[in-house]
Amino acid sequence: MKVLEVYTAEEAGFCFGVKRALEIATKAAVRGEQIPVYTLGPIIHNPQVVGELDKLGIKAINSIEDIAQGTVIIRSHGVSPAILEKKKKKGLHIIDATCPFVKSAQKYAKKLVDEGYQTFIYGDHEHPEVIGIYGSSAGSATVVSSIEELSAIRLKERVGFVAQTTKSPSSFQDLISRVITQVKELKVYNTICNTTEMRQRAAVKLARNVDIMFVIGGHNSANTNRLAEICAQTATPTYHIETVHEIDWQWLNNKQKIGITAGASTPDWLIKEVIEAMSEEKKDLQLDEKTQEEQITNEEKGVVEAIETESQETELGAEGLVEKDEVDEEIKSADLITENADVKIEEEVGLNEEANRESEQETGEVEEIDYSINEIADLRKGQTVKGTVSQIKDDGVYVDVNYKTDGFIPLRELSHRQVDNPHEIVELNQEIDVVILTLEDDEGNMILSKKRADYEKAWERIMEVFENNEIIEAQVTKVVKGGLVVDVGLRGFIPASHVAIGYIEDLSQYVGQELRLKVIEVERDKNNVVLSAKEVLEVEREKEKEQTLNSLEIGQTIEGIVTKLVDFGAFIDLGGVEGLLHISEMSWGRIGHPSEILEEGQELSVQVLGINREDERISLGYKQLLPDPWEEFVRKHYEGETVTGTITKIVDFGAFMEIEEGVEGLIHISQLSHQHVKTPDEVISVGEELQVKIINIEEEQKRVGLSIKELEERPTPKPKVETKPSAKNSEGDTDNSSGVTIRDLVGDIGDMFEQTEEE
Repeated sequence: MKVLEVYTAEEAGFCFGVKRALEIATKAAVRGEQIPVYTLGPIIHNPQVVGELDKLGIKAINSIEDIAQGTVIIRSHGVSPAILEKKKKKGLHIIDATCPFVKSAQKYAKKLVDEGYQTFIYGDHEHPEVIGIYGSSAGSATVVSSIEELSAIRLKERVGFVAQTTKSPSSFQDLISRVITQVKELKVYNTICNTTEMRQRAAVKLARNVDIMFVIGGHNSANTNRLAEICAQTATPTYHIETVHEIDWQWLNNKQKIGITAGASTPDWLIKEVIEAMSEEKKDLQLDEKTQEEQITNEEKGVVEAIETESQETELGAEGLVEKDEVDEEIKSADLITENADVKIEEEVGLNEEANRESEQETGEVEEIDYSINEIADLRKGQTVKGTVSQIKDDGVYVDVNYKTDGFIPLRELSHRQVDNPHEIVELNQEIDVVILTLEDDEGNMILSKKRADYEKAWERIMEVFENNEIIEAQVTKVVKGGLVVDVGLRGFIPASHVAIGYIEDLSQYVGQELRLKVIEVERDKNNVVLSAKEVLEVEREKEKEQTLNSLEIGQTIEGIVTKLVDFGAFIDLGGVEGLLHISEMSWGRIGHPSEILEEGQELSVQVLGINREDERISLGYKQLLPDPWEEFVRKHYEGETVTGTITKIVDFGAFMEIEEGVEGLIHISQLSHQHVKTPDEVISVGEELQVKIINIEEEQKRVGLSIKELEERPTPKPKVETKPSAKNSEGDTDNSSGVTIRDLVGDIGDMFEQTEEE
């Protein structure tokens, strides 16, 4: 005696999108506390699940007009942008639980419309998912549910397709194969969830090998209805039930093997209820031994037939089983017709191929295009793929890599640098390369790394630059012992001796700067890249020097930068070559040191005074570009005028005095005083301010004669003593009877000595 055997399909129950939506809703209910939580329409097509959510306080509403405040969850089917905008204007808190596959369909529908394609959405007109996709196209797309419906529409030259995520892949293929020969350009986005196809394949495989098939799920669920249809097409008795209570146990008479599958909106506990009920019921069902043996023989035969049939790789269509080979042949025939008609068709089925397809469209070259619809990308761990940034969060970035779910890049895998704000690294809708670290972690997430993809790409670029002796640009990130660290997609090092042509004392000034570099050493196994800015600067300096020397002319005014100050002048960089600005050519006035008017790093206009190209020596002037103070002086002053000035320099023959800025006059030693002066510093000192008289102006020689003594009162001379000849007496002696005494004579002699000493 044998009992019932119950088998469950490999793929049954909640899909990723539905499971995700329910988890989001449950968390929202817990966090919401006193804040009401709503879903716009049933979150999934399963009344039992909706009832359970209602117990948690999550109410399904048909319109946002029904509420004034609270949290609204966007269900997995998604909504149109217009509804989202309406919610925002009402100030409602929005949580988006839209399935990633549905979001992709919305995105691609909008993209097709924006690119000017006649856009079609293959799906059920009244399905909420299709309504949301249609809304994303701003009402510009056309919804078609069958080939017959599409046949009634006049097609344009450029046509694009997206599909409802739960549609049959083979029926979509059939639809596309009918369009290929009728348009010039065809762009197809395969937005059908691969879980749908896997679920349908698993259901058919099971249905072929059991006596009766139960499909569990909401009666209003499109994907559950589709499962029931395709299972019924295997000729196995198939029943679509919502709960265990709908089972008529008479259906199990003379049935031994029972198959169970479930739609994407069916929770595990509903499936479990049915399985447990079957387990209880089988105790009461006994089969005749002989009948069992006959059934076993038939079953074994059926299994063999099923295996043989499965090996033919059948595709499931809305109208029944269609051989995959037949579909391929039909599409190949369409390819042939298309090629003969010289019609260009472009097909896009994922971000991995999009860039190449668009490039072909621009060039007009299409080679070996496969017109069949590709499935969701077959990815593997360690693979590098292209993806589009779909969402940016504080803790990482979600990327659409044409898989059943968006991959996630944690902050630590976003860049080799520390990342605090992901927006600084990537932008929404940006296409990036990523490495797949794991297809599914413990929480079912695909984990990606942009850092590792960038790392490999950076090494390829570094090797290319090194081998071709090219120049690369990189930003300095920090100062380390002995040099600088730069970002070249990986860590690069510039020794201090290679930062600039000269010695740089403070390297911190380079942090944040972009430098032009040459790769001078590479060790991939040690992750070592050494670069030099100096070598780039030296090559560029030589070229610049040659150009500058050839272009210089005497009398030319040129811009330069002060590179160094010395006691006798300043060196000016004119562009690859330096010139000397002597201190005497800096100002019309007298200066003690160049630092009084110049500083290193200052931009300066100078005049070329002399050129020695062989020795690369250039003399420069600065004061020549300033107004000549002599001309103003001559216009304002005259001989005999009294002016005030400052002693600037003392020499043996006199002193120089600045009487106007940039104009000096000479006070000759003879003009310092009416008294005899041995050295000028006896009567004057540097820095002393005095009044002087202009005694002469030599305009052509630019000379001014000055005098101090001309402004001083001339001293009164002492009266001279007249001495008469002495009369001699009869004895021949001098007669002193004149009244002049020796004292008087001695006194005169004393005065003479005093005068001599003073002199």
